[in-house]
Amino acid sequence: MPPDEAGTEGFVAYAAAHGLTMEPEGRLPRSTPLLAEGELRSVEALMRGWLGTYLEAQIAIVSRDETTTGADGAETKGEAHFTVAVAHLPKAKRFVPWLLCHRVEDGHLLGRAAEQLIHGNDRIDLESAELDRSYRIFASPERDEVWLRELFSPSFIVFLLDRAPTGFAFEYVDGTLCVSQVGRLTLGDDIDGLRDSTVELVARIRAEISERLGHEQGRSGSSGWKA
Repeated sequence: MPPDEAGTEGFVAYAAAHGLTMEPEGRLPRSTPLLAEGELRSVEALMRGWLGTYLEAQIAIVSRDETTTGADGAETKGEAHFTVAVAHLPKAKRFVPWLLCHRVEDGHLLGRAAEQLIHGNDRIDLESAELDRSYRIFASPERDEVWLRELFSPSFIVFLLDRAPTGFAFEYVDGTLCVSQVGRLTLGDDIDGLRDSTVELVARIRAEISERLGHEQGRSGSSGWKA
């Protein structure tokens, strides 16, 4: 999986400048729908390292098969690119085995893996019309409802609507968190946006876990606790 040097020079330079390691032969976990086996077409470039205090992750440029349907019902097949940050957060699955937070306009990219998780009645209503216009949120029926609603606090909804980078979405399945943005991010400022939003999302998840489990099981964020 050598990186496409014609299009990823900035990505490689970012890794070198931030102490991250390029992994030409590395692999991404396939547990989330965006990265699912049979739906992910290729991994163009992949780096690994510490994105923040106690947060090790992979950042990759990936492509997926895309099918769009025209006004006449005809389907057109193509390719969609994403840049993803992938981290391991095993303790969250106690509260929500899986969670999908996708942009409304990306609904056509939800493939078989997402359909196998979503069963119609798993969509979450957070009573925010503005959020509903921008995102579709689905979660396991085995979720902890109180924990999930505390995660999607008013401040987090503001983050999603006003502060998250353009094209921001995330998936969490069985311990794996995949944060994504549409497109091939190769400029430093754009990758910084993905990194910073991932760090903030992980901090929020860890804080909710820590609050529920209690401080006797560890401390979150900069205090040194790993979710």
